[in-house]
Amino acid sequence: MAKPEVLLAGATGYIGGTVLTNILNSKNGFLENSNLSLLVRGEDKARIFNGKGMKTVLFEDLKNTEEVASIASNYDLIINTTPGGSVDSAVAFIKGLGNRKQTTGKEVYYIHTSGTSNIASLSPSTPTLTSPSPTLYPHLQRLNAETPYAQRTADIAVIGTGISAGVHTYILMPPTIYGTGTGLFNRTTIQVPTIMRAALKQKQVWQLASDEVDVEHVHVEDLSGLYVLIAGKIVQGDFKGLVSGEEGIYFAATGKHTWGEFSKGIRDALVEMGEIKEREVKRVGLKEAANEWTGGNDYRTDAEASRNLGWQPEKTEKDFQNHYLETAKLVLEAQKK
Repeated sequence: MAKPEVLLAGATGYIGGTVLTNILNSKNGFLENSNLSLLVRGEDKARIFNGKGMKTVLFEDLKNTEEVASIASNYDLIINTTPGGSVDSAVAFIKGLGNRKQTTGKEVYYIHTSGTSNIASLSPSTPTLTSPSPTLYPHLQRLNAETPYAQRTADIAVIGTGISAGVHTYILMPPTIYGTGTGLFNRTTIQVPTIMRAALKQKQVWQLASDEVDVEHVHVEDLSGLYVLIAGKIVQGDFKGLVSGEEGIYFAATGKHTWGEFSKGIRDALVEMGEIKEREVKRVGLKEAANEWTGGNDYRTDAEASRNLGWQPEKTEKDFQNHYLETAKLVLEAQKK
């Protein structure tokens, strides 16, 4: 039986690069049971991957949906780690997979990257959301009907298009992602460096006014393990407990922090590096903060479904506390270049 053809999109990115490293180091039989290709933009980056023995597929732009669908039609599983707000490219990937299924008669699969901002609320009394659940998809639809949001719109489109095209879809919905990535290119997340750069400009750290708002988090290496776990099960035909479609949404939180703790962690790191002297954290409202960085929403999720698949995150609270200084060093190094 031929090995399934697998395409990883986003291998030059923060999440995708770490997923690729995890795949290469994995002992779950993923590489032995599949043929892996990387979707890459730019011949220079493709040559770097090729030089390390990896197969690449060049593309021009994810906005070119005809190209995306055409490429996707050559694969049985696509792991899309690119930002989740692009509706058109996600739909194109799935339609291409649907064409593959019509041609080969084989089942096809799509793993999508999203985020818990889709389910966030400004209320600190938000109930805990679990998956798989028959109520989660309708909940996303209701939220989007009230307030359209690109990433949530993409999730709804992924599920709907997957059902109509006969493609099994799996949406990974992580919270705030922290830690240094292990890929060859982008190794930093968005949120913490953005807030740090703003603090360096202002010479002071800002904090959202409420200390009550909890934000969940997951280390990028732990998150990458969930991608590889699900992909590994697919290529090996082990679908026990693996739900797709309307209920195929997987949470990945391993801990939580308040905005107060978050801001103070950033402050302590920048003070220790000698980059700011002001130890007082300035309290600001959501609108003021949005001019510099995004955040502030509250949510609760339960990653039990992911753990039941065998997901075993390894990072601890100590790793989360240590990441502030680690990230500060990377931000400062990048500014010197």
